[in-house]
Amino acid sequence: MSQTEYNIRNPEALDDMGMEQTPVVLTRWVTFTVADEVYALNVLDVQEVLRAAEITPIPGAHPAIRGIINLRGNVVTILDARVFFSLPEKPFDDDSRIMVVELRTGEVAGIVVDSVAEVITLDEDDVNDAKRTSNDEGSEHILGVVPQSSDKGNDKLIILVDLKGLSDLSTK
Repeated sequence: MSQTEYNIRNPEALDDMGMEQTPVVLTRWVTFTVADEVYALNVLDVQEVLRAAEITPIPGAHPAIRGIINLRGNVVTILDARVFFSLPEKPFDDDSRIMVVELRTGEVAGIVVDSVAEVITLDEDDVNDAKRTSNDEGSEHILGVVPQSSDKGNDKLIILVDLKGLSDLSTK
């Protein structure tokens, strides 16, 4: 079936003027907080979320690397999102979580965040490009921002991050 036939038979694919609409691209994101800011990772990159784990420090490691854990027989590097985004450090508490993600290299790493909130669905058209405002290494992982209105009337931004390149930290 050609695209034209589909549009004629499917009037929802046409806008008010009879022009073909562009398809809506929806993606799912896991939201989390770091220092009262809301961030999100693509749900496909997140393998699991841990409540707590015994983290073994690594002397001489990059400052953002908190250490390593044993996750079902696998050694997983743990990073601190606060240090990574150049924010003040905070001790692990009851709300803190470790988000286990797969990196571009296929390695698995954990990221300590203040809390994990929910899974949300976003329309790709709602994502605004993030303008580079600083040269710190955390800002290069910002994909974009999405305005989010709350029922309390205050608008917040959700910062979309791509942490698949974190394996680069081991070479710095």
